[in-house]
Amino acid sequence: MLIENKLTKIIVACRLQVYQDEKFESLSIFRTSVCNLRTKDLCLSETEKTSIAEIYLKTKASEIIQYCDLYDFFPLLCKLYNESPEVNITEFFKNPFSVYETEINKLNKKGHYRKYCAMALCVMFNNNLKEEMFSEEINVETRKIIKETCEACRLDRGTSRLVLLDELNSLEHTFIKKEHGIFKTKHDKLFDFLAYYFGQKMIQCIIRNAHSVFIMQRFLLERKDNMDQFITIVPPKYHQMYMQRMIDDWSIGRVDCVFNNINLKYKSSDTNSYVI
Repeated sequence: MLIENKLTKIIVACRLQVYQDEKFESLSIFRTSVCNLRTKDLCLSETEKTSIAEIYLKTKASEIIQYCDLYDFFPLLCKLYNESPEVNITEFFKNPFSVYETEINKLNKKGHYRKYCAMALCVMFNNNLKEEMFSEEINVETRKIIKETCEACRLDRGTSRLVLLDELNSLEHTFIKKEHGIFKTKHDKLFDFLAYYFGQKMIQCIIRNAHSVFIMQRFLLERKDNMDQFITIVPPKYHQMYMQRMIDDWSIGRVDCVFNNINLKYKSSDTNSYVI
């Protein structure tokens, strides 16, 4: 009704890959006028990026402006560095994900397994970790996922959920934020990195236990030229495990997650068939 009276305007922002997904085509109302902020006409100019850097970084802005075109999310990097100025500024802007990788590796090497596990659980539950899961009754499946993630992170399977909740709270304002009782990473790019990081570190646990949507979106059986840099390639020895997970999802009614699996978008390199 609001739309029909032509007095209402709706402004929606989303990732480019969401807009380009074929399912988005059915939402014709959101395709009448499109502004792609990556296009030459609309993207930030170097002058604008310099102004943003000076707001967040003050006198340090001149040290990193040469890297302003390396990543589309340069403004976000400026904000993140402003919140954690103790890291090396040049390294952070040249390769921000290597900085995060170093920090997470330190947690693991220094025996901070509970913090490490807290971040792994964000991945398992596809960046939608409900606070109530750690203080209220949970179903058998959720309990199993938490226990197996603890084990993969070198913790006792019986580790208290309240202890894990404390660790999640301790990670707020660094890696984690909490909104309306749900823990998630501070921003989507950080989750992309964590998804890839833990995909390399505990792939068996993730294939068996991660949310079905995560399984659908984050793994490929073969490397592709145009794939996202944070997609995990499943080693051949785990292909059967991955296929079994898809069968399991199908058997419990998660058919959409099987049919929309990203592997079905690509053809195998040596046949005319799809990867799966």
